[in-house]
Amino acid sequence: MTDRHRQAVYRAEDQWSALIDRGGTVDFFGSTLQAPVQLRFGRLEEVSGYVDHLCAERGITAPTVRHRKGGTRAHYADGVIAIPSNEPWAMRESVVLHEVAHHVCVRSVGSSEHDGNFTSAMLSLVRMRLGYEAELLLRTGYSACGAPLLETA
Repeated sequence: MTDRHRQAVYRAEDQWSALIDRGGTVDFFGSTLQAPVQLRFGRLEEVSGYVDHLCAERGITAPTVRHRKGGTRAHYADGVIAIPSNEPWAMRESVVLHEVAHHVCVRSVGSSEHDGNFTSAMLSLVRMRLGYEAELLLRTGYSACGAPLLETA
């Protein structure tokens, strides 16, 4: 089975992450938004505490967080988030939220694909932690990059 939307999700999240690295005022189709600045973690224990708190807020069991050898990507599988903690790009809030979104999806729908369930979980986590403006910016990025979005009421 192919994760056919993976690249679209990564493209949107990379652009969004670069934006929230800086934060500040954003001109958004003629409206002004305040983009937050994402957290940067210094140690794996900080990531683990953040994940524990986030999952407690959602009422779900938190995954284990561990160091991942090799610096090319973070990963989620079988209740474990693996982060290359010696790589600055990986120790950002956007990366951690992405991996927690995988955990949420596996627990709720049994899938870790980058589908509409994933983008919905990610947007919910972003809204919860970073606010409505950050969610709107990411949602727009997903749409522009062709990532699937579930209909909202």
